[in-house]
Amino acid sequence: MQTIAGIDFFPLHYDGNGNLSDANELGALTQAAAAATDVMLISHGFRNDENDATSLYTRFLTSFSGQLGRPELQGVASRKILAAGVYWPAKTYKETFPGDSGSVQDADTTTAQIEAVRETLTELQSDATDAQKAALDEAIGLLPKLEHHAAAQDRFVSLVLSVLPAQDASDALEGLDVLQAQSGSDLLSLLRRPVLAPATRAAAGGGDSGGGVASVDFESHASSDGGGVQAVGSAVGSVLGGAGKIANMATWYQMKSRCGVVGETGVVRAVRALKSDPLKVKVHLVGHSLGGRLMASCARGLTQDPMVSPDSLTLLEAAFSHFGFSPNNGIGMRGYFRDVIEKKVVTGPMLETFSAQDTVVGYVYAVVSRLASDNVKAIGDASDPYGGIGRNGAQKTPEAVFEPLHEPGTPYTFKTGVVTNLDGSGGLITSHGDVTNDHVTYAFASSVATT
Repeated sequence: MQTIAGIDFFPLHYDGNGNLSDANELGALTQAAAAATDVMLISHGFRNDENDATSLYTRFLTSFSGQLGRPELQGVASRKILAAGVYWPAKTYKETFPGDSGSVQDADTTTAQIEAVRETLTELQSDATDAQKAALDEAIGLLPKLEHHAAAQDRFVSLVLSVLPAQDASDALEGLDVLQAQSGSDLLSLLRRPVLAPATRAAAGGGDSGGGVASVDFESHASSDGGGVQAVGSAVGSVLGGAGKIANMATWYQMKSRCGVVGETGVVRAVRALKSDPLKVKVHLVGHSLGGRLMASCARGLTQDPMVSPDSLTLLEAAFSHFGFSPNNGIGMRGYFRDVIEKKVVTGPMLETFSAQDTVVGYVYAVVSRLASDNVKAIGDASDPYGGIGRNGAQKTPEAVFEPLHEPGTPYTFKTGVVTNLDGSGGLITSHGDVTNDHVTYAFASSVATT
């Protein structure tokens, strides 16, 4: 155990199957919980090694602790709150590849692209089976042939997609079938074109406020108009650039599956232990990015008999479909996390932050939409069938309410049984990782105060 900003902190290390690497970690947490009133379970997203995750947790807890001196939060300050950081084996999701800017395809660019794709595929091999490693080795060997050989393109994509986990019920809303239904050469051709996403905020409850498309610098997460995710590349790119995006999406779908397993098995067991006699402390689930998916999966898993109820759920720029809580996405498809709403498993507030400036969630789902439909219009907004909740908020969800993030010190009135979508567009959440600022942690502290 360590202490962060006056809050006792306990690590929980999970493998990809949701098993703790050391069962004593949960034992230490439950033992300490006997003298606590609240336990916060918080999860990182992709791209995070242990140091990155610990840094995120430290920033979040420090900012949260700083809110507790506010008069309206004195009740929270008097509680004994513990924090448990969930560590799960995430991989890197690259936001750019060489050649994305539409530069001339010369020998140096080609070499850099091959190396970037090779690095991504090698990382996929790190915990793959022997058969999967062999498939990825063959895919790496095809890289020098891709630019001009359709048969090599088809084989490359087939090999990369062969290492993905079996589809689950959430994939229907998240585009995996789109990748698997097309030939490799067609997919790579689609991904040569710029990926566009709107430069405007999502309108409350659906639709978009209109506006144009702007360019974005994915290294700095800044766009030319101050809005959200925009264009990747200004000209038709190379097949190798498309191969990088395919390899990247393979990483995405692998991490999507993995965090769901960790949430719905491992973290579920932790919540059940904390809610068992004689403990029954208040439990608050907090997740960033794919960690938001992890915690939504945990809440979904807790609906199973016997149902156990966490006291709040906070999703920070979560990476899953914006129809995840919907009873019907408009064409008869039910959101994967709909049971969380219908079974009322969360007894307190359910918060979800979103921002038009979330370049990561917007880009991931814009890429899927590019594969679903070869068009050049802006995609990834609230009207897109493959939009992300961290970009647009919960769409086609009757229980969703929308409001801006409040200035710290301006009280909230949270309702139970609804998803409160807190809009951080316009500078309150300036990037995918900007989830530890005072606006965000004040909202979380306010939700804890209502439990």
